[in-house]
Amino acid sequence: MNYVLIKLPNWLGDTIMLTPTIACLIRIFPQVKIILVGNALSTSVFTPNDSIVQIFIDNSKQARGIIKRIQATMQLAGEINAYLHANNIILDYAITTQNNFFSAFLLAKIAVKKRIGYGDKNIFGGRKFLLTHIVKYASGRPPLCTHQVLSYIHLLLPLLPHSFFRDYALNTQAPHYNPLASRVQNILFQEAKELQLYLPITTQRTQQNIIAISTSASYGDSKMWLATYFINVIINFVQNGYTIRIYGAKNESERNMQIEQNALKALPAHLHHQIENLSGKTSIIELANSLYECVLYLGNDSGITHIARALKIPSIILFGPMPFTWCSPWSNLPTQKDGAYYMTDNTIAIQKELTCVPCKQKKCPLQHHDCMRLITPEEVLTLSYSLLHHAPVYNI
Repeated sequence: MNYVLIKLPNWLGDTIMLTPTIACLIRIFPQVKIILVGNALSTSVFTPNDSIVQIFIDNSKQARGIIKRIQATMQLAGEINAYLHANNIILDYAITTQNNFFSAFLLAKIAVKKRIGYGDKNIFGGRKFLLTHIVKYASGRPPLCTHQVLSYIHLLLPLLPHSFFRDYALNTQAPHYNPLASRVQNILFQEAKELQLYLPITTQRTQQNIIAISTSASYGDSKMWLATYFINVIINFVQNGYTIRIYGAKNESERNMQIEQNALKALPAHLHHQIENLSGKTSIIELANSLYECVLYLGNDSGITHIARALKIPSIILFGPMPFTWCSPWSNLPTQKDGAYYMTDNTIAIQKELTCVPCKQKKCPLQHHDCMRLITPEEVLTLSYSLLHHAPVYNI
């Protein structure tokens, strides 16, 4: 196998969770050349290297109406085919990580031998006519695949040779071994290693006491911890000598500015320089390098969270309405203690056990937002200082 094209997910966090699959592909086929296709956000997680030889930005979703979307998709396919022809590339496989019609339609218009993706969720879908190698939709979901990372690496099933599975020494004691899954699935699960960042990290870990905070989540309000709670913990961190960096996308700037301003009002003027609001001011590469300098990350279930995990930054992650096991920070199986999930020795996630969780809604349908409201600033500070190896000091 020489060339593989991968259609990336649309979300930042999902793209980071795809990186163990890309790493696995490169590990098994060291000479493979990978072409990536995705939107501006997902492609920003990668820079070309010896394995990733070309990146195409897909803007077809911005086209309004089905006809224009089809035309935009065909135009993108034409650009990819022109690149393949100009470079005398024979594309062996194309994989789509997305479960929609247009991602499969794009693959069908590309000059490629084999097109891989999950099948339709129901019998009325059209993807089965567009893909040559269909992975059953149910096989990539619970109870067989219990995490998004495992669902992605499961897509490699059709392109790995039979000898790989035949000769593989399966470890039934591996962290993600699932007795409900097949042998080949468990082999793939075992190959899902650490999250990767295919970006240049040029900064160094410093002795500065910098804490990274991400207050938003692009999915919706339901995934966001209360703004007043963020204000409280920021004030506490600053009073205890820490510098705060607030991160967020450009469309999250207003929320972050309000949090910053309210924190500044509660702090004396000589401490104001300890809060730096970087909302909308960093590219993904700049974000990753800035995060790398921090001693702690605190944030919601969002894309930045998975970047922090890939960088192995000590982290406190706040979970609300989403299925925890499916999109939690990638790790070995967590240990639960006192209402918190210890994902690794430096990553702790919090999700309250409520009858309404997970609702998966963008706004709380019950209008109380208890899944986030019941995670208190005191609880977060206690866990944060445990990672910082300091006794908590409360003044909120």
